[in-house]
Amino acid sequence: MAYTEQEVDLLPEELKKAKTNLIGILIFMLIFFAFIKFFFWDNLLSDIDEMIPIVIFGVFFLLFLAVLGYIMRGFILDFFKRKKQILTGIITDKHIDITTSHSSRGGVRGSSGNKTTTRRTYYLYFDDKKLPVDASIYGRMSVGMEVEIHYSKYSQTVFYSRVIAEAEISEDKIKAIVPDVDKHQNFIPKERELQMTKADFELLKKARNRAIKNRIWVVVVLGWVVIGSLFSGLWLIPIMLFPFTIWWFLAFRKIVKYILAYRKEVNTGMKVVYSELVLDKFRQTGNTRGFFIRTNNQLISVNESNYEQLKMGDLIMVFKGKATGWVFGFMTSDNELYEVKSDAKLKMK
Repeated sequence: MAYTEQEVDLLPEELKKAKTNLIGILIFMLIFFAFIKFFFWDNLLSDIDEMIPIVIFGVFFLLFLAVLGYIMRGFILDFFKRKKQILTGIITDKHIDITTSHSSRGGVRGSSGNKTTTRRTYYLYFDDKKLPVDASIYGRMSVGMEVEIHYSKYSQTVFYSRVIAEAEISEDKIKAIVPDVDKHQNFIPKERELQMTKADFELLKKARNRAIKNRIWVVVVLGWVVIGSLFSGLWLIPIMLFPFTIWWFLAFRKIVKYILAYRKEVNTGMKVVYSELVLDKFRQTGNTRGFFIRTNNQLISVNESNYEQLKMGDLIMVFKGKATGWVFGFMTSDNELYEVKSDAKLKMK
């Protein structure tokens, strides 16, 4: 087990916070019911002969009430039972769920607009234990750390958290990433230039094809509208669709940029190799999914098998093209070369 839990009574200041949470959710419920009463209820009663709107409204209302009741249950039990859990253990994984929703809203004089809402939910894992936390705790704590977290037993509201011990990293691995210093006290990065191999070119080609594939549908679909309109003499359409025209231009520019960068790297045929330490990792779900490791220098997107294999404090060899700085792969202790899944940040030349 990577953790232990102890159940104790809430402290006075924690009980005060539990009471504040309960009052807040009760006020929200009162506002919600008042909104339903004044804006929907009278209209529903006036259309009592039409059963379909009432049934649809009733289903959604009951679903929302069930979710709200579940949340309220946790806050009510926290306040009356006054118990909390003290979790002590080592973080084994991190998870962020990002969900973006789009909604339309009416404006003045019949105008309308779109509103985009992004919701982020953060979790820490202790073996099979999954604990929701806020963004500040999530950002402060890394996989491999030994931590202590106090949270309410029922609503899982976090009252207190601290880091007991950092993840252990050997001194030899730290020395491998610290730059050398010359006689003038200037830092000399520990980088080596090597000839690219066939495996390097294969990874570069995969990265180029992935970058093109991610944008080709935008270029084709919007290009048919934007470029087709220009050749047809319908200049007004690209102007009316100005945001989409800009989107098409940026996607097309990015594709050309990756094609030229690939050619430049192939013509140069040289790569830069340097060491980095794995300091954290997390998985992401929601609108975009992926597995990420955070090193002392950058964030790298990897596949799931690499993600499970890599541990905190591991030393990896990072490979980037000399011509454009294209980070295209990395090597672990098994001497296997793996691809980087995220788009490259290319040097502008």
